[in-house]
Amino acid sequence: MRRTCVIGAGPSGLAASRVFASRDVPFDCFEAGSGIGGLWRYGNDNGMSGVYASLHANISKESMSFSSLAMPESYPVFPHHSKVLAYLEDYAASFGLHRHIVCGTKVTSVRPLDGGGWEVVCRRRGDTGEERRRYSEVVVANGHHWDPRLPAPAVPGAEEFEGTAIHSHDYRTPDPYAGLRVLVIGMGNSACEIAAEISRTAARTFLSARDAAHVFPKMLLGRPADHLVWSPLSGLPRLLKDPGLRLLLRLTRGAPAHYGLPAPDRGPLARHPSTSDELLVQLARGAVTPKPGVRSFGRTTAAFTDGSREPVDAVVYATGYTISFPFLEPSLFAAPDGRTELYLRTVPPRIPGLYFMGLAQPSGAAFPLLEPQAEWIAELIEGAVALPSPADMARAIAREWRRHRTTYVSTYRHGIEIDFRSYRRTLRRERRAGRRRARGVMPSLPGVSGTTRAADAV
Repeated sequence: MRRTCVIGAGPSGLAASRVFASRDVPFDCFEAGSGIGGLWRYGNDNGMSGVYASLHANISKESMSFSSLAMPESYPVFPHHSKVLAYLEDYAASFGLHRHIVCGTKVTSVRPLDGGGWEVVCRRRGDTGEERRRYSEVVVANGHHWDPRLPAPAVPGAEEFEGTAIHSHDYRTPDPYAGLRVLVIGMGNSACEIAAEISRTAARTFLSARDAAHVFPKMLLGRPADHLVWSPLSGLPRLLKDPGLRLLLRLTRGAPAHYGLPAPDRGPLARHPSTSDELLVQLARGAVTPKPGVRSFGRTTAAFTDGSREPVDAVVYATGYTISFPFLEPSLFAAPDGRTELYLRTVPPRIPGLYFMGLAQPSGAAFPLLEPQAEWIAELIEGAVALPSPADMARAIAREWRRHRTTYVSTYRHGIEIDFRSYRRTLRRERRAGRRRARGVMPSLPGVSGTTRAADAV
């Protein structure tokens, strides 16, 4: 009998669980923490949550909602992390998902079996022994914001620095930084928000970034900035959309120079948006001092690439996360340089029965993509759709990466960046094509999902 293993009960794992339960796909979902929610569970005892006490969603409640259940109207536009967790709990309860989820159980190994299917090894918290189970498919939904990534190689002199240094994953409140001179390294959402928060009580706050970035206000023209995904502007050709968005930012926020920031050399769509009203205010007040990249550390100082040097007591590395799958052998699947060799960010072409959820990072709406992705996986498991041949999928991935390199900056962070509308449209097209393929192929063999026909084009 077929049975699917889902790893993780954060947003991606919950979406997969909801879809599988609604389609009567037999499955088990394993969650290392004692409760669901993944990174949205503050102080999650699985050690993977980097949520800090004051964190609010940087996209609106509409973009934080699954397709099948909207966030409550009573929620503020940008909900606090506790409300996002409450929504996820309500989502799980509404669809009866808790009976499928085994909490406090960590998956330690996933390996393919010679006869088809997968061996999944897991360990319950407090147990010394491990349990081995066999599954026909595995859905990896362990997230990509939990394994802190520090500069590699390390900044020269970092080992000599006498102040405190943490990754933003371990930041919780600004209290330890009151009265100190603090350097925040990075220019993503966490860096912007943490620098703004620390600057209210720190003696000085520096924000260091190697590259200039567009900082978006959370509201544009009276609406959440992420609603641009649903607006007519997002349907324009990129040749028009990028300068149009640049002009909109200029009119609503002003020039970067007004805040002491350098002008980015590429348009707003080339990078994942950094969104922070608070940072813009604190920059304008002089409470945060922008700096270029860090060249080196002294015992009590940081030197920057423009030749300046500043006294520093503490450093917060907001330098992103590594995409990690500790239960998979790297020889089977890994994401070097943040790049995942996945067809439609879901299917490794030559590993039948293994699927990935949530490794597509759109600029704006994220949750609405998860259930359609899970529906496609469920259809593959059921045999309702069939994949292109492995060779065709590999060629499609190569074409996508060529487009990706011309669209986005070449950094680790942007390896899983996608355009929301394009991805949703492509996924719908693939599901239609997959149904046509399935009508002309033999049923799936036990332990092998999504049989293919080499003649099919992507």
